[in-house]
Amino acid sequence: MCPPVLAIAAAAVTATGQVLNGIGQSQQYRYQALIDEQYNRLATDQARDSIDNTNLESQRRYRQLADTQGKQQAAMAANGVDLNFGSPADVQRDTAMIGGEDIGQIYKAGYQRTRGYDIDGWNYRSSAAANRARASGALMQGIFSGLGTALGGASNMGGGGAPGLNKAKQGGLKNFG
Repeated sequence: MCPPVLAIAAAAVTATGQVLNGIGQSQQYRYQALIDEQYNRLATDQARDSIDNTNLESQRRYRQLADTQGKQQAAMAANGVDLNFGSPADVQRDTAMIGGEDIGQIYKAGYQRTRGYDIDGWNYRSSAAANRARASGALMQGIFSGLGTALGGASNMGGGGAPGLNKAKQGGLKNFG
């Protein structure tokens, strides 16, 4: 068996190592939480950009639609065609319908793209919260492991129990029963 001073030193070093390990793990989890929060901010920015880009794209399509309709009406009017009934009216309705469908698809794609960024942001926020919880757990585990090692080393130095128990084990106390 090693001398008591060495046993105490070994327990102290082991306990300190466990506490420092817990602190290190805690810092790693907190750093990962910061990274996740940054990714969340980026996903939020991407979602805003997606909305802006969707609106710009639909605005461009509205302008193209208006341009096409204007050219159709000008061509028909130049040829002396009445725009208010028959085939000319059908052409104008079809052009408006196809343009409306295109714009609907633009908004649908934009919604899906934006939703993906929103989901990513939510996942990053959840991951950050989980990493903060892991950081607290790692720190507490390190502290309690270190305390357990220190107390275990101290109890081994004391002979494994209360002084009266040691004497009773050795036959030093008599049974008065």
